[in-house]
Amino acid sequence: MNALRIVSNTEWKKWGQIDPLYAVASWDGKRKDGKEPWTKEEFYKLGQSDCKDFVEHWEKYGVDRTSCLEIGCGAGRLTMHLSRYFQTVHAIDASQGMIDYAREHILSSSVMFYLSDGLNIPLRDNSASAVFSTHVFQHFDSLSHATAYFCEIYRVLTPGGSLMIHLPVYNWPTMPGVFDTLYSLREYIGDIRAWAWRHLSELGILAPTMRGLKYPVSYLYNTLTKQGFTHIEISFFAVRSNGSLHPCVFARKPVDKLG
Repeated sequence: MNALRIVSNTEWKKWGQIDPLYAVASWDGKRKDGKEPWTKEEFYKLGQSDCKDFVEHWEKYGVDRTSCLEIGCGAGRLTMHLSRYFQTVHAIDASQGMIDYAREHILSSSVMFYLSDGLNIPLRDNSASAVFSTHVFQHFDSLSHATAYFCEIYRVLTPGGSLMIHLPVYNWPTMPGVFDTLYSLREYIGDIRAWAWRHLSELGILAPTMRGLKYPVSYLYNTLTKQGFTHIEISFFAVRSNGSLHPCVFARKPVDKLG
């Protein structure tokens, strides 16, 4: 079992209790107590549009539609539509409230929900032909959490299977050492702010935070290569729902050790 613990899951569990739809799609005015809160119809229609955009790009890369593991399914915004694309969907999340909402509104027999303990994927080795995640990896507290997940993803993927993970990325054009140092300082300040926010949230003074984490391009290539993935690509595209730019990393588990 993995000894790491994602502290941000604590906030995610709270969001699952207080406002699962806004937590998944944090648009202005869409809070439960906002001017125009999400209706379930709007929420899942948004998921249908975004899922179509993601799948179109995944097909260009190459995807096996036999079975999909969705990491961080939330309230099922995309899960509902993934279930119409893949033969089987294994949807995992760390929030019971999120899973309860998704299970109530997604009645497809092709979807199986699992409550995750954070970093261990409750599937057997070589059991999913595709792994998908969006708006999840950006909320981890550190790159070590992502590394642990990528290791688990490699384990559960079938040989020849692929991953599509949406996550924010960056790359310094010049003087990477200097900029890395400055960015590390910025992240350290962010850690302190997140710690303070969490304590105020526990006291009921503030709503749960949504921590943001960005990924160095070099980290993705080095980490995925080290774990055995091949055909690593990073693609940027805008979703049609709001024009927001989504960077995604694609990679494949080789059919054999030679790739």
